[in-house]
Order: sequence, then structure tokens, then C-alpha cells
Amino acid sequence: MTVLDVYFLAVHEPYRAAEHPIPINATIVHAQTLLHRAVPQPDGGLMYRCLTEFPSRRPGCVVPLSTLTYELNGGAGWIHIGDWEAVVNAVVRLSRQRLCDAMPLGLPAAAASLLAQGPHTEHTIYYADAPPARVGPAQRQHQLDQLTDAVRGFVAQGPFWPGSDLAPPPREPATLPYQPWSRSKSR
Repeated sequence: MTVLDVYFLAVHEPYRAAEHPIPINATIVHAQTLLHRAVPQPDGGLMYRCLTEFPSRRPGCVVPLSTLTYELNGGAGWIHIGDWEAVVNAVVRLSRQRLCDAMPLGLPAAAASLLAQGPHTEHTIYYADAPPARVGPAQRQHQLDQLTDAVRGFVAQGPFWPGSDLAPPPREPATLPYQPWSRSKSR
């Protein structure tokens, strides 16, 4: 089953732009943006299918690239999907050129770190003026919930435009190589 309204979150190298007062280190686009012909294909189309066909997806969810990596056996499955880095670079370029709707984000370092890692990763954050803090899955989900609320607010004003000149998603492979990574498999 395909879930149509899914949003892709890419945490990427920061860039500066005159219209943003802080560096942009993450971008959210509609999953269909990965079907844009300016995005490497079939890689973008296969990532679109991963975003929209994974069994537990819900309409309106925001899915980070790191979640796709987790769902593709901790990254081992990317060989069957394609070059995620080229896709992310193309998506960021499209958003900067305003060839699709996008939410450019200047995430704080802790939030960017949580969202750039898999759903079960734990981090220690060190502060100059406070003791270290452990953060993990609950804080990551909180960040995703906040971003999902922001996307819902955006969509309430009108549809999230994925861009023009979209290619159809590839039909092959018929089944994608989902295999969420687990610590027990790595031992």
C-alpha cells in the first residue's frame, strides 16, 4: 500500500542564504519531490517508494533520511536503492531554486544530531555551563513530532507542491529490501 502524503527530511551540510538569518542544515520536501526529473533517477524514485511503501507509514508523517537508512538494514540496503547523497544534493538544489515547496530549517546542533542518526541511537550532549545530558529515541521522536506539526501547519494553508516534471516511480524491484537494522544482527 502506498501512503501519498509523506514528507522527506534531509539533514545536510549547512548553507547560508540571504533570506535566512541562520545557516540551513535540514530541508523537508514532499516525498513526490524525489520523483522530479532533476533528481537522479531511478534512485530518487526508489527512495520515494521507500518513503511511501514502508509498512508502518502514516499519512502526514515526516521521515528522515536516517530512518530510511535504519529501515534498509542500517544502510546495507542502499546498494539496492541508489545514491542517497546525490538525491539529497539534488533535492536541496531544487528547494533553493524554489522549484518545489520546501521547509528549509536551521536546526540546533542537538536536534540535527538526533535526526541525522537512527531511531534508537543515544547521544551524550556536553554543555560548557551544565552537566552532560543523555538524549535518545524519545527526544528524537519529540523533534519529529514538532516538525510534523510544522508541516501540518504549512499544509493547512495549501498543498505542499512537489514541483513539476515528475517521473513515475520505478516498478522494479517489486518488493523493496526493507530489513530494519537490529543490534542482534550485527553481533
